Amino acid sequence: MELKTKGHAGKNISKSVLILTNAGNTPEIRLTMSGEIKPRKDISSTTIRLTGSFKDEIKQTVTITPSKEIPFKITDIIKKNGENIRFELKEIEHHKPRWYQLTVYNTKKGQGWYTDKIFIKTDSTIIPELAIDVFGVIREDKK
Repeated sequence: MELKTKGHAGKNISKSVLILTNAGNTPEIRLTMSGEIKPRKDISSTTIRLTGSFKDEIKQTVTITPSKEIPFKITDIIKKNGENIRFELKEIEHHKPRWYQLTVYNTKKGQGWYTDKIFIKTDSTIIPELAIDVFGVIREDKK
């Protein structure tokens, strides 16, 4: 039996399987697996949308909080393309648990749109990488 838990963090889920036997007194056995799916991390958003005039500062901040059960540290951040974005990472240690603020800035000069992806590397063998999609829609300032 396989129980896929993606997208179910913080929820109770259950899955049953029916086993047919050749035992005369127990021809069928139903096994049920159930439990609460604990989140491994909390990310305020897995998508960043940078929208506005290229004359203004366009940014969005995402918070990343490792769970108590699976703590991790961010070891590196890699931009897939990186032409139109830059980022700043702040580690907030005076809170328990430790958490991170990742601020992504638009660097595109002129109007247009773009997509990118940010890969966040961690020191965890359970969660070695997180990914955040970035979408930019930059317009000309119309006054």
